[in-house]
Amino acid sequence: MDIKSTIKKAVLAAIFIAIIAGVFWLAQKKVTTDITHSALIAIMAAAVLTFFYNRYFYDTFTPSKPVNNPTDEAIDLRARHKLLEESAHHKRLEEKVRKLNEELSAAKLKLEAEIANRPLDQRQLQQRLKHLNCLYGLSKIVNRQGIPLEQIFQETVSLIRDAYKYPNAMCLRINFDGIQYKTDNFKKSELSRKTEIKAHGENVGTIEVYLLGGKVKNGEEPFLKEEDDLLNAVAEWLGSIAERKKAEEKLRLFRNLIERSNDCIFAVEPKWGRFLDVNNRACDSLGYTRKELLNMMTIKDIEVSMPDDSYWQKQIEELKEKKDIVKQDRYKRKDGSTFFVETSLKLVTQEKQDYIIAIARDITERKRAEAKLKTAQEKLLETAREVGMAEVATGVLHNVGNVLNSVSVTAESIQKRVRNSKISYLSDVVALFEEHTSELGTFMTNEERGKKIPAFLANLSKELVDEQERCLEALEALTKHVQHVGDIIQLQQSHSKTKGLIEPTSIEELVEDTIQINAETITRNSVEVKREIADLPTLLLDRHKVLQILTNLISNAIYALSKSNRDDKVLKICVKEPKSGFIRIDVCDNGIGIPKENLTRIFEHGFTTKKTGHGFGLHSTALSANELNGSIKAHSDGPGKGAVFTVELPFKTQEAKK
Repeated sequence: MDIKSTIKKAVLAAIFIAIIAGVFWLAQKKVTTDITHSALIAIMAAAVLTFFYNRYFYDTFTPSKPVNNPTDEAIDLRARHKLLEESAHHKRLEEKVRKLNEELSAAKLKLEAEIANRPLDQRQLQQRLKHLNCLYGLSKIVNRQGIPLEQIFQETVSLIRDAYKYPNAMCLRINFDGIQYKTDNFKKSELSRKTEIKAHGENVGTIEVYLLGGKVKNGEEPFLKEEDDLLNAVAEWLGSIAERKKAEEKLRLFRNLIERSNDCIFAVEPKWGRFLDVNNRACDSLGYTRKELLNMMTIKDIEVSMPDDSYWQKQIEELKEKKDIVKQDRYKRKDGSTFFVETSLKLVTQEKQDYIIAIARDITERKRAEAKLKTAQEKLLETAREVGMAEVATGVLHNVGNVLNSVSVTAESIQKRVRNSKISYLSDVVALFEEHTSELGTFMTNEERGKKIPAFLANLSKELVDEQERCLEALEALTKHVQHVGDIIQLQQSHSKTKGLIEPTSIEELVEDTIQINAETITRNSVEVKREIADLPTLLLDRHKVLQILTNLISNAIYALSKSNRDDKVLKICVKEPKSGFIRIDVCDNGIGIPKENLTRIFEHGFTTKKTGHGFGLHSTALSANELNGSIKAHSDGPGKGAVFTVELPFKTQEAKK
């Protein structure tokens, strides 16, 4: 080995060491961020060194072999064989280097592709982050207390637009319940996406996305798959939100219905009678705050007729047997005063726990009316005895009896309506809500019973309003009945002193008042009332006497109709134009009729065809007509052919008086 070959070896070793050191230095300084990259660089360096070694330094590192003269017969066969082996080894080495270069080139291309794809991965990551921000923003909106559904939809359109790849080139529109929520730049275009919003399995709205301009870059998709997935997710979420919000609105409506009820409503714990919940009406009627009623107060503290715990336990046992009870009682207010109530108690069981729903209706006015009626009857009898007018007293009592009959029917009707009130159904709904308090939204949106509650509440609300109106009408009629009784008493008291009071009277209003007095018996007997009333001026009449006459005639007509087997029971009242200074009032019916032989006796004192009659009603009516300088007569074509009673009264007006 000479000096030249030694220098070549040293240079080659130095270069090799420098390359290896450089690779490790780069790795240590993190210039290359991947160990794969470092390995590839090392492979490239090894390949370059191998190439240079084979090209320039192979002879240097391989000892020189003496070349013998071909003519030399002393050639060493063994050395030649070794040389051939080394040549073959050299070719194999070159083949390995070639394959290594090919692998290196492929790795380089792969590395370049990975490097080129890195920005794309980062963009995808940013896009996914925008999608997450959209969903997170939507959740923050929904969790805001008291936010209306409309505001949720309006803010959602901006959230969705900002989540798209090119938000400035997008516009959105949400259609829900006939209302549109749009971005400021909304405009339809050819490139669009649309998805449906579903609630309870039905389509309730849509989300539409449009690409403004309608164009995209060559080879680029207008909408990413991830964006379509996001749109579907938001639509599904909005559907769930809509379901929940609607359920909350129905729940608030139900609570308002309870709070605005005219009845006191209590939820009561059965064992001790402690209040679990009350509505505003209960607080107002009793004079307590809700906190005071719920703070260890019991139903025994407000119910006057409950002397001790044993009475309450008896009621509980009765409730367990009958499930519901309707009773009348008095409640005691905070200031010590009392008022009458009619209470409906219903026992309900939820999750093996018993509860009582108590609905109490104030019947103080009804009790006062009944007390006035009783007092009126007592006064009538006392006055009749003092004056000694037996016939007058009998007539007055007969008239009062007619009114009291209407009063009794009206009171019975009110009591029946209260007993059969639909408001008792509220207890069943309250029980359902208490059963599912912790999962109310899910119960009302997913379970069949919960889904039916909103429609049930809507129908119940309407029925309760109708029921309340009917009760008010009945109470107004009851008040008129009581007033009429008072007028009869006043008339009887002044009978011996002065004549009846003549006052301006509308004959049409008088007829309607008479029909209203008998309204309950008319309804109960399915009687159709027809009117034919002439357009008359205000008349000067003894209003109360005419009212008594018409009340007796209509009461008799209804009785005749009730005994008839006809399906078309008709009561007809006709007021005709004045003739010869008299107005004519006909009360007609198509009832059982009057036998001819009875027509001449029908107005006699004591004559009656009723099993429980006294024969004074029509006699009193005839007397009253005569006192008014009028007349009354009856006509019938015979049994089963109805009857007509005709009253004629003097036609006097205020103008004629002047």
